[in-house]
Amino acid sequence: MTQLTALERDLLACVERLVMASEASAKDLTALETRSTSRIERELAGLKDCVALLIRSQAASMKALNGLLNDEANYKMLDENLAQSLSLAKAAAERLRDS
Repeated sequence: MTQLTALERDLLACVERLVMASEASAKDLTALETRSTSRIERELAGLKDCVALLIRSQAASMKALNGLLNDEANYKMLDENLAQSLSLAKAAAERLRDS
């Protein structure tokens, strides 16, 4: 084997440092991607839950309004439907704060 010149040794050392830096960078980026993906998935699940709660809240409000407009509801039924709607909306707001 031939001996490396000083310039070649320096170049080889630079290449080795670049390879090590690239490997460390790739490892860090993979970890970041994993953390980000997990966070995004949690946030999307939270938003999905919020939307479902808000849809149910809207349905309860519509049921109360429909009963009122068609004279089919009594005060107790209206109160129950509106209370359910409010409860669901508050649950959605709490779920959104938690996610």
